[in-house]
Amino acid sequence: MPCWLPGPRTPPERCAIAHLLAIVNRCDRDERFRDAVAKLEKGWQAFRELRDVLGISNDELPRAEGRYHQIEFPAFEAQRLTDIENAVEQYRAELGERVARTGAGNALNPSPSAVVLKYFARYGAHLFGHPTCRDDHGVVVQVVERTNNVAECFFGRNKQQLRRRVGRAQPGRDLEDQPARAALAENLNHADYVRVLCGSLKHLHEAFAALDHNGCDADTPLSRGNRNSALHRCIKALLAA
Repeated sequence: MPCWLPGPRTPPERCAIAHLLAIVNRCDRDERFRDAVAKLEKGWQAFRELRDVLGISNDELPRAEGRYHQIEFPAFEAQRLTDIENAVEQYRAELGERVARTGAGNALNPSPSAVVLKYFARYGAHLFGHPTCRDDHGVVVQVVERTNNVAECFFGRNKQQLRRRVGRAQPGRDLEDQPARAALAENLNHADYVRVLCGSLKHLHEAFAALDHNGCDADTPLSRGNRNSALHRCIKALLAA
């Protein structure tokens, strides 16, 4: 409270603080709050323990501050994933021993260890075993990401940019209606891609001019579809015939 309302305080502020203190004291005397806090603390500790074993940092979370960057040492990353897999197997065995020793709880109050084991049984097969790309000498040159956070951040950012362009609050259908090739425009931010495509951005218009216009007729225009879109396409095809 001193951080929110530094002194000196006015009489209404002191009255509000006294009222809030009375409410908090009533919560302290209620056993239901103590039970809920203890349950939440156990779940939070189990969650933190699981994150440590899986080697998950905040940079890997969607919308994290540390955006995705290319893995500089794929061989070390592959070895790190192998070590994490071994640690997870040991952790699963430890959780099994905990459940056997303390019980799995009940439907209303399950044990955190039992909950983690249930999700391991459901999704454990998808956590590891992602392929790696190796060169002729067997050296790992590329590692497949173990999460889809990169794709989630990519589509989230593109959806936000599309919302700014079209001015609609829900651009999900606009994102579906635009051509699939529109996602390639993001590569223009990478110098190596631009160098292979047209040398430099100064020559980008020449690359667009060299496209086959007849091959682009089938592309879907950037326009929002509606319930009559299929009918309009049929009528357009009949008129063209």
